[in-house]
Amino acid sequence: MYYEREAVKREIFNFSRGRWVAVYGKAFTRYDRSGRPLSLRSPDDVPRLAKALGVRTFYATAAVYSRVEAQEDVADSKIKAYTPFFDIDTKIDKWELAVRAAEAIISELDKLGVSRSVYVLWSGEGIHVRVNEGALPGARPVEEAHALVRYVLKRAAPALRELSERSGGVLKVEDLVDPKRVFTAPLSLHRELNYAAVCIPLDKLSSFSPDWANPESPRHEEGCYARVEPGEAARLVEAALAEYEPVHEPVSARGREAPAKIGRFQVMALLQAARYFVLYGDLDKAKSFGLNRAIFYAWAKHYGPAARGTARGAGGSAAAGGRGERRFVEIAGEEVQVDEETGLFMIGGKPQRPQDYDREVAWKIDLVVPYQRAWEAAVQYVSSFPREVLESQSRFYKRVYEPVRDTFLEAVVLRRSRGLLDA
Repeated sequence: MYYEREAVKREIFNFSRGRWVAVYGKAFTRYDRSGRPLSLRSPDDVPRLAKALGVRTFYATAAVYSRVEAQEDVADSKIKAYTPFFDIDTKIDKWELAVRAAEAIISELDKLGVSRSVYVLWSGEGIHVRVNEGALPGARPVEEAHALVRYVLKRAAPALRELSERSGGVLKVEDLVDPKRVFTAPLSLHRELNYAAVCIPLDKLSSFSPDWANPESPRHEEGCYARVEPGEAARLVEAALAEYEPVHEPVSARGREAPAKIGRFQVMALLQAARYFVLYGDLDKAKSFGLNRAIFYAWAKHYGPAARGTARGAGGSAAAGGRGERRFVEIAGEEVQVDEETGLFMIGGKPQRPQDYDREVAWKIDLVVPYQRAWEAAVQYVSSFPREVLESQSRFYKRVYEPVRDTFLEAVVLRRSRGLLDA
């Protein structure tokens, strides 16, 4: 019913035009049933998708494309503009510090000559400060946006560091610019909390409070994302590019896009989740188990190989931050800590929720290949091993994970697409 409202569907549609849409509800998806990237062709597509896919949250890419109709339309080389953004993440009880962080970034942008093209969006558990893409020169969209964000964060670092310390480390301001990054569309509902994403007028930011984001009566500055002074950020981009050092080159020496790769952390989490699902069949607990084991093995790698065999130590004392012993269960040959309240698996004193898995694993895999495709390939791959392998910690690591940890996309997902994986 919320997405049937005229103002809601109009805002989500207007913002998302030319952007690749993603939705979160029953699952996180960026593709329709025919495999085409999701896009909105009219405001009425918003309630239609919400109903058909059980959508809770609408996202759109920071990248803008000439069209979004086929896979080739959303290749990195087809990006025609990119919205620079500063991601301020917090918890709801620290929302005032998020406002202060946004003010610090806006102040820095203003000093650097960018003010008329800036808008602010409360996302539910944090704030986005965004710069309208039309303010940038646009010759190298992603690189210009990335350079701008880094340049401003570097100058705002002392103020942001002080705010993070005041929050006890809860407040984080991150550089999340990458070609296929998605962020929340204006007036979308938050994926968990009962908040709508609302644009906050810059002159009213200091008086903002989360009740402005009440979905029953959101206080929202309509069309804020369209406000722009063309070329306003050109001088800032020039200065930022002079200091810019790319994290990685998206294009090879031969001029072709470099092959995509899924990180080891995500491969471990995905395969562990598939392992649990194949053995026990509970998807939510599978996601919790997958993320839990990925965190554990990352911890074990940091503290040494011997730690791999001491799951109780990692989950109970060292990684739990001294919170003491809790209930452990043996799952597939691994001792895993269980949260008594939720029944989910936990490490470091914190339960790993399905939505945490979606954010840390599924969404990041989806930047490389449709997550559902990777999940189905992982389940088929894991299912090809005998149960005694899946129920052994060491055998699973050596025989299932290790051989494909750096080649999962090619060795599992693409082989399955070509029908080369064993059934």
